[in-house]
Amino acid sequence: MNGVDVLSLQLTTSCKLVADQASEAEPFWTQRGFAGASLPGFVAWHCARIIDWGVNTVVRDAPEVAAQPEWRDKLRYEMGHGAGLSSEQADDVAASVQPADVIDYAAALRDEIRRWLTDTSPAELDAVPDLRARNQEHPMYRTPAAWEEIKALDGIPAWHFLTRPCVSHIRVHSGEVETLLHLLKTQ
Repeated sequence: MNGVDVLSLQLTTSCKLVADQASEAEPFWTQRGFAGASLPGFVAWHCARIIDWGVNTVVRDAPEVAAQPEWRDKLRYEMGHGAGLSSEQADDVAASVQPADVIDYAAALRDEIRRWLTDTSPAELDAVPDLRARNQEHPMYRTPAAWEEIKALDGIPAWHFLTRPCVSHIRVHSGEVETLLHLLKTQ
């Protein structure tokens, strides 16, 4: 197993986590676990969108899966990836995106990632993407609030970039959803 194989395993596992969490969160999709908490539906959507953004917009400089006609409206592509959104915007996303669509989107992301990494070399993953330039692709990615949340990722190699928002960040949010669901189930 090489580094590309490890990264493939990590990214596809991120997609599986998103799908599993969206499925488990479905009955509580728009319920708030406690004052100030994000809605489980928003967190699941955000995780899927972050993977798509990180892999496709930032690292590959390619169109996102969510930008494709069959996903654009279902996934509220116009809302970006979730970083820098207000609480009201985040709640609106959860209210308008369906759990089944996030589950199917996560599977489409997984398949796209597998195809891409089949032909990707370790040298390609050592390249440093121009984060600021790539974020010009979408109006919501270039807001000051969104940049504030991601600016620490600027200037790092692609493999390192992918392991942060698309792997580690997903695991943190997975724990958040588990906690929210536990609270909601016991209330």
